Amino acid sequence: MVKFIFAVHNHQPVGNFDNVMEEAFNLSYLPFTETLRRHPGVKVSMHFSGILYDWFEKNRPWYLDILRGLSASGQVELLGGGYYEPILAILPAGDQASQLAKMRDYIVHRFGVSPRGVWLAERVWEPQMAAVLARAGAAYTVLDDSHFFSAGLEAKELTGYFTTEFEGRHLSVFPIDHELRYLMPFADPERTIDYLRTFEGRDAALVMADDGEKFGLWPKTHDLVYKRGWLDRMLTLIEANCGWLQTAGFSQCLESAGSKGLVYLPTASYHELSQWALPGGSSQLLADLWKNAHQEARPFLRGGYFRNFFSKYPESNSVYRKMLKVSAQVSAAGGAGSESLWKAQCNCGYWHGVFGGIYLPHIRKAIFSNLIEAARAAAAGGSDGNFELKEEDWDADGRPELLIETKNAGFYLAPAKGGGLWEWDYAPRSVNFSAVISRRPESYHGSDGAESIVGPNKAGRREGELKKHIFYDWHRRMNLLDHFLHPETRLEDFKKAAYGEQGDFVLTEYDWKAAREADGLKVSLSRNGSLWDGDRKTAVRVEKDVKLRADGSWAADYRVTNRGAGPARIWFAPELAFSFSNASVCHGGERKEVSCVRFDDPVWGGLELEFSQPVLLWAFELETVSRSEEGMEKTYQGSVILPGVKKELNPGETLEFSMEVRPV
Repeated sequence: MVKFIFAVHNHQPVGNFDNVMEEAFNLSYLPFTETLRRHPGVKVSMHFSGILYDWFEKNRPWYLDILRGLSASGQVELLGGGYYEPILAILPAGDQASQLAKMRDYIVHRFGVSPRGVWLAERVWEPQMAAVLARAGAAYTVLDDSHFFSAGLEAKELTGYFTTEFEGRHLSVFPIDHELRYLMPFADPERTIDYLRTFEGRDAALVMADDGEKFGLWPKTHDLVYKRGWLDRMLTLIEANCGWLQTAGFSQCLESAGSKGLVYLPTASYHELSQWALPGGSSQLLADLWKNAHQEARPFLRGGYFRNFFSKYPESNSVYRKMLKVSAQVSAAGGAGSESLWKAQCNCGYWHGVFGGIYLPHIRKAIFSNLIEAARAAAAGGSDGNFELKEEDWDADGRPELLIETKNAGFYLAPAKGGGLWEWDYAPRSVNFSAVISRRPESYHGSDGAESIVGPNKAGRREGELKKHIFYDWHRRMNLLDHFLHPETRLEDFKKAAYGEQGDFVLTEYDWKAAREADGLKVSLSRNGSLWDGDRKTAVRVEKDVKLRADGSWAADYRVTNRGAGPARIWFAPELAFSFSNASVCHGGERKEVSCVRFDDPVWGGLELEFSQPVLLWAFELETVSRSEEGMEKTYQGSVILPGVKKELNPGETLEFSMEVRPV
């Protein structure tokens, strides 16, 4: 008898829009369940993330009653996992246990069953996970067959579950058949049955486990799966072939068959993610090698793994490091802020693949909002005026950063990267005003079309007009990066990052010292560098006193001194980058003689900028072109604002310039 384990994983990220949740429910989750109920003889395993369970409790509690009935009848086996869909392998041990326990306790309380299996987000596996899951009471997990191929197993051997271990703790692991993953639901149901029939006469258990959203929410799939009856026909065919084919849950297979043997799986996820985790050039090279490789060679073509996203995207590294920091604070505070911390561990905003991921600003900002709320809860009772300054190598680049925090704000400075302010948290609104992402090359930017999730090897749409919006930043976008512009620079040139940078201050290291002030903390940064005036190189010193205030506002007092032997014409323009909720908050363009400007954000509140002298103010929308489930899309990430001052400095002369930045 061939056993077929049909499993779906349903999830929406923390911070997703409510209308998207509604759409997912109406197009995918509900019709899938309704169709399943019409075929009571077909068993299915289901995993829902805690984000969905919370949404159901609030908006569709009757749907949970349906799931309870399906579970009680034995038709549906519910899987556990990290409640807020984290990548468990990257979490501190305490958070791993807590996320797993929260999901287990919810399922026990709501459905009256204790889940035996764990769904791993993005099927990200590291060897120690065997012990982590076993300690949490799990009997099994489900991973891609590519994990097993990397361990030297062949496809013909993957007809059941295996046993792995770490530190003597055992865990059963089921392999997902990639052929079934690609067939369902994109091929006719008969092709899936034909594939399963090739195992007839063998004691085989085959697994199709994948995103439930491909059954209705992905582009064009609702019409395919429900209106054209794909799922109903699939389940009918399963019932019609019950003489040799039986659907089963994972637990049923554990009880009815023994392990296929011991296996040790390397760090891995599904093949596509291992490709996406590589830098753009390497990612494309692996894709080309995979496309041209013989079938028998493909199992040994491996890319990176999930942690590579932290080196690929500095913004991902920053939020990951902040998550670890806040986790330690929450732990030290006896768990205060835990719920917000766990929400912030939802994986979707930490990486990018075929979905928007880190390029989706509302998902990225939701992580920061929850981390800020968690940190605030952990620090409850602290004094408004207390400042804590830590110097540490925050991002593992070999150079120290400055982490400055008070009750109402967090200010993170990078002296080694131009003295920039890369994070500005404002706790009263739970917002990181600096949560932008830079424009960088992606492997798909150079292709004629972007891969879509509509099906394997099918090109999604890519509007040709988007090509003109693909620009790359040569540095990470952040506040207080000190530009000296070529006199012929235009706003459009600066927007495209195709202009003349006359100074050497943007990416270089500043000296620093800190001192207490009556209303806050002053960080004085300085650097002796150079700028070019035509063909002539001139020595210049930049000093900036960054004044951080307990109320969450800040100011920067600049002194730019000509240390050369002759006069120097300068166009000095310190960069600002703010993650507004939409482009209409800050309209792009050029404004002259600006002394004060205000931006009113309907989501995050207002910001006001005040300058010590009238400036030429430039602003442009920071927009990325990235891949989504429907192809390419342009996304507003924030606004870059450039207050500029032009002046000719004689030898020894100093330009003094100040700006105030405050929430209003």
